[in-house]
Amino acid sequence: MLNEDWKSRLATSIEDSGKSKRQVALDSGNGAGYVHSILSEGKDPTITKLIAVCRAVPVSPLYIIHGINVTPLQEAIITALDENPHKAESILSLLSAQAES
Repeated sequence: MLNEDWKSRLATSIEDSGKSKRQVALDSGNGAGYVHSILSEGKDPTITKLIAVCRAVPVSPLYIIHGINVTPLQEAIITALDENPHKAESILSLLSAQAES
């Protein structure tokens, strides 16, 4: 990832959770040193592994990656819409029609 701000957001979120980097790494299904390696050794995580780390904290992947705070409900909606683009287009049409009324 080009912008390194995500690392400081992740480190702060882990610290705020009260969990150790080792515990987060293990809880996310990675090796014990995985979180240390992405935060301190410059290893770039795959998006799948980073999402697993975020869930283990727990913290929103959107916040870690982009610095955007969302509620759990907003994140669930975004995820659901991302998984089904047809539904997303239908909902957008419905919202647009509502706004025009």
